[in-house]
Amino acid sequence: MQSKKNTSLSSEKGPARLRGSEIECHGLYGRGKKWGNPLLVYKNDTEARPGYNTRTRHEYREEKSVLLAKVKLLAKLINKSRRITAYTGAGISTASGINDYASGKDSKALNRPQLKSPFDAQPTLSHRVLGAMHRQGMLHHWIQQNHDGLPQKAGHPQEAINEIHGAWYDPSNPVVAMEGSLRGDLFDWLQEEIQKADLCLTLGTSLCGMSADAIAEKTARRALKGRALGTVIVALQQTALDSIASLRIFATIDEVMALLATELDLDYPKTNEDLKKRLKRETHWGRQCARCGIMPIMGPCVSSAKGHTKAAVYSCEKCASTCFRKDEKTRRLDSKGATSMQNIYSVPYKPNGDRDITLKPAQRLTLDLRAKSKIVMTDGPFAGDKGQILGRTREGHYRVEIIHDLTREWPHKQRKRPTTVRILGKWMVESALRGALPKLPLVSTTAVTSAAGAQKSGSGSNSWWFK
Repeated sequence: MQSKKNTSLSSEKGPARLRGSEIECHGLYGRGKKWGNPLLVYKNDTEARPGYNTRTRHEYREEKSVLLAKVKLLAKLINKSRRITAYTGAGISTASGINDYASGKDSKALNRPQLKSPFDAQPTLSHRVLGAMHRQGMLHHWIQQNHDGLPQKAGHPQEAINEIHGAWYDPSNPVVAMEGSLRGDLFDWLQEEIQKADLCLTLGTSLCGMSADAIAEKTARRALKGRALGTVIVALQQTALDSIASLRIFATIDEVMALLATELDLDYPKTNEDLKKRLKRETHWGRQCARCGIMPIMGPCVSSAKGHTKAAVYSCEKCASTCFRKDEKTRRLDSKGATSMQNIYSVPYKPNGDRDITLKPAQRLTLDLRAKSKIVMTDGPFAGDKGQILGRTREGHYRVEIIHDLTREWPHKQRKRPTTVRILGKWMVESALRGALPKLPLVSTTAVTSAAGAQKSGSGSNSWWFK
């Protein structure tokens, strides 16, 4: 790695610029481009991350023409790549109002909204663009150092993100302290992705020596041997891996991602209001698809009368073509308000939380997330601890009270507590409905009406994703 000492600033002629090698300023693909070095826009000689392999808090920006050229090159790399992984740090979320560690007091990255709570943060433009890239098959995986759930709020599915340092919206994945150990299965997942990715988009992280930084470093080093496209680093500050980056861009992440979206002709939500409209779907509580077994049905719900019994048969939009006869009359159900089956789900998992997509509709596990329903944790360091559902947040997530076993070792060197209240993100429930999570974080212990019985108990629907 590059030494801890920063490259010096050049100000002999004109504005101060970053004085470094061509690769440190622009990346391997910048050699011979004759681009001007990044301009110094904020000077701060203190270390960005004291105690780590860090640099100073100096911040730099590209000249406009150089920035445009680098983004065009980035778009070409994306179109050439077979598997892209995003590796994001605190810098991607600063524009949402969540503080980072490395920025100085007068940082150019501090133009951010003021939040009453970090849980109120909404996705940045960069989150929305990355979410759209995944939906359009350009982004395959996301390794997230942050805990904020903003990728999922932007529509990125839970099963395609590794929250390696812990998560606010996964009760089985508590936040890891700086000196703590990573969760074993998430670390193994990281190692798998290191072997697969040929292009790593490293956005807003200081790359100061964390274990997860291996995804950026090893992808970059494979590129040096011609075995990958390498690592793209976007940040205002210097990092320890600049000297081996394939492409180095000094700019705010939102600025780069907006230009990239234009270059890729990407259809993405321009605002969070637009995002909410795109993600909003009806939820038909108590209605189970006769073909795939999903309950409740999210999105369009098709119904028909079957045989002489006139019993209602429901289907999700995906299964409608195979669920009914071609000559059978069907109708799309309207939205009609929730019923007693609200917050009850049928998921393809076993009672221990293990996934089993071969289960028939009547065999699927019933997950009762109504207030006061009892649960037991099935994954992560709290596996085996019991608790209950306290209700839902304003955004529709589930509040979970966990009663801890204090006789065993507490995870990640955290202070032991008899009880904690954690959040189960609604996107985790959606992934569970599709059988996309490898294991449920928790299961219900409260007896509820079976999924089959739920079909006869009445149903309704309301908006599920955003209240």
